[in-house]
Amino acid sequence: MKRLMLMLLLLCSPAVWAANETVIIDVEAMTCPLCVTVVNKVLRQTDGVIKAKSSLKTRQAVVIVPAGFDTDKLLQAIAKTGYTGVIHQPEKAS
Repeated sequence: MKRLMLMLLLLCSPAVWAANETVIIDVEAMTCPLCVTVVNKVLRQTDGVIKAKSSLKTRQAVVIVPAGFDTDKLLQAIAKTGYTGVIHQPEKAS
């Protein structure tokens, strides 16, 4: 039981999450809620993506990935849906 608690504490520690990056992608062609759903789905299904959320209001997708992740995979995933994206410089996730 103590080992399980220790493992849970380690997994929840800031040091584990500090290795993640936030990638912001402009997706200008998103014009409706269905567009957001499609972009969210394809990004979330991309191997290595921790979290993804798109916004119709900002026409951007915010994606959390591990440090050093190949962001071209995100653009390729979006391209499969017929949209194009432009990536901003990845930042350390807080």
